[in-house]
Amino acid sequence: MATPDEIAQIADRCSAIANQFCSVVDSASTLDRTELLSKLYPILPFLISEAIGLPDVSRDDDDEVEGKSKRGSFRINGHSEQEWGKLYNFLKEKLGDWDLYHQVFDPTEDSEAIFGTLADDIADIYRDLKHGLVFRETHQGLPDEDAIWTWRLLFYSHWGKHAMDALLTIHFRL
Repeated sequence: MATPDEIAQIADRCSAIANQFCSVVDSASTLDRTELLSKLYPILPFLISEAIGLPDVSRDDDDEVEGKSKRGSFRINGHSEQEWGKLYNFLKEKLGDWDLYHQVFDPTEDSEAIFGTLADDIADIYRDLKHGLVFRETHQGLPDEDAIWTWRLLFYSHWGKHAMDALLTIHFRL
């Protein structure tokens, strides 16, 4: 089991890389699509690596946090589903014909190719990272295990696949 100091270091590293990703997305209006993807490309492997390395920590109030993380009621720090939609549409327009890509949803089960969307990948990663960042910021004083629990839950349940799909797609686009 990690010590409180090690947990704090892990949370600080995750916050730093999450902030890097979110800052690039926040600056997307000043970048063309090649610049945007070129800036996200080297961040994604570090982001994935940090998330995979998150320790399996527990929370006393798992049900409370899990309930707040449900997609239907998602709203943190003013980031509503409508605002996610604006980000998605902005990214979709910026990426243009680079947005859609072919993929197999689950390579262990599926054989039929479907379309993925890079705008959706980036917007979903952004939203889930922001969730963890805002959680950590607004719950100062709580143990860092709580922020790590939130990032880990969201990585394995949602944004991890988006990050891997985005990394592969960006690799081929660039």
